[in-house]
Amino acid sequence: MNGADIEGRLDAVYAERIDCIEKILLHGKRPRDIGYNARIPTHGPRVSDPVVRLRTTGGGQGIGWSQLSQEEAGNLIGRSVGELFRLPEGSTAAASRIDLPLWDLVARLLDLPLYRLLGARGSRRVPLYDASIYIDDLELDDAAAQRLFTDEVASGWEHGYRHFKVKVGRGARWMDTEPGLQRDALVVRAVRDAAGDEARIMIDANMGNTFNTATRLLELCDGCNLYWFEEPFAEDRVLNEALKKFIEENNWNILVADGEFAPPPNFFEMVRNGWIDIAQQDFHYRGLTWWRETAAHIEGWGGRCAPHTWGSYIDRYAHAHFAASVANYEMLEASPARMPGIIDEDWIMEDGCLLVPDTPGAGFDVEPRIFAEGLEVGGFRVTA
Repeated sequence: MNGADIEGRLDAVYAERIDCIEKILLHGKRPRDIGYNARIPTHGPRVSDPVVRLRTTGGGQGIGWSQLSQEEAGNLIGRSVGELFRLPEGSTAAASRIDLPLWDLVARLLDLPLYRLLGARGSRRVPLYDASIYIDDLELDDAAAQRLFTDEVASGWEHGYRHFKVKVGRGARWMDTEPGLQRDALVVRAVRDAAGDEARIMIDANMGNTFNTATRLLELCDGCNLYWFEEPFAEDRVLNEALKKFIEENNWNILVADGEFAPPPNFFEMVRNGWIDIAQQDFHYRGLTWWRETAAHIEGWGGRCAPHTWGSYIDRYAHAHFAASVANYEMLEASPARMPGIIDEDWIMEDGCLLVPDTPGAGFDVEPRIFAEGLEVGGFRVTA
């Protein structure tokens, strides 16, 4: 379907009205407990996703992550799609809480895969990384820690992942500073050795470093061929500029990624100046409308996109469509997990990449039985 065809069908799409909104909570489990990061104790093995389904008067439906409340749903019932969504921008302010289900709904009504509705400027082969290598070793000696993280890489590899992000920052809270830095570096080297030379290895300090400990860690990891350093410390114009200068002086090709947690008002100024390379604001909270605009905004500066997605399983579907729609995308954050009830047989994972399907919408759904059970246990349905 070309642009003229889409324009010709939009009036009918906009005229549809939302006559039913349903919400459930899906529950899944990871293959192992997830440990600490630099700030927060153990994350455990569980994963859950709030899922909203929109239905329209003409029989259309859209599904996606949303934390919409029942009261908010009541305020949206009876509204036309055109009141809530307009191309090329996307969701209106009134529909920000249902941004992902709404994009899925419009793509399905137009019989388009979501990435084509978004623009189809990227590759449908989207690289993922396993983001589940946390601080799991605080009670272990060095040899046992090396074995543990070798096993964690092997587990990720068995689940189809080929790239890995490693939590660092033990000295921020859980260990003394220098022993923590030494253990961080030991773990990074263990992951690099286990993953092989072709793997991209990222480190994430969850703002647990100072400038001095961030640069010290990079020195200790020299030769590990790090791909990016995520959240080294709270974003700061002077310190981020100094960190990039330090990286360049050492002739390292290490990117700086940030923006996930409460970025400051001058965040995009730092992206524009090249002191932060990759924007990582959260995907499901910000939504496709925000991310589509942001990706276009930073592309001209050489800025890259790798939205934060930890804590969600179903994020990967709409997220991969977004990745396939922009030219400045990096990698998709994910981790091994099982989410019963998901229908995603059109998706293929191959050599560490998700292959985005050509099915309408975001390309996933929830089994009717699981959805019905979710409505009975903590979910809701609001109708016109």
